[in-house]
Amino acid sequence: MAVTDTQNTSLYDRLGGEPGVRKIVNDVLNRNLNNPLIGHHFRHVNMEKLMQLVFEFFSMGIGGPHTYTGRDMRTAHTGLHISENDFLEANKDTLLALEENGVGQAEKDEIIAILDSMKGEVISQ
Repeated sequence: MAVTDTQNTSLYDRLGGEPGVRKIVNDVLNRNLNNPLIGHHFRHVNMEKLMQLVFEFFSMGIGGPHTYTGRDMRTAHTGLHISENDFLEANKDTLLALEENGVGQAEKDEIIAILDSMKGEVISQ
C-alpha cells in the first residue's frame, strides 16, 4: 500500500477526487434521508439538487476545483429547526458513510472537524 503524503495532498484528492467525493456526499445524504431520526428534514427536498450543492460546498472546502453556487450555511438552514441531536445524528451518518467508503481515520477526523466548525451555522438558534 502506498503511503499518502497528507501534508501535500488535498483532502479532496485523498478522498478520490470528484468520483470519490461525489459518492461519499451521495452516500451521506441518502443515509440522512433514510435515517428515521432526521429523515423528515429531507422529505420535501430536491435531493439531486441538494447532492450537487453539498458536493460543490464540500469540494470547494477541501481543495477541490469546484465553486459553491448555493446560499450561505446560516441562510440555507434557517427555519429547518435542526437541533443539536439532529446535527450529531447527521455526523453519525457521515462517519458510517466514510467507513463504508474505506476512508482512513485521519481523513474522518478532518471531515468531522470541518462539520463541527459549521455547527453554529446549522443548528437553529
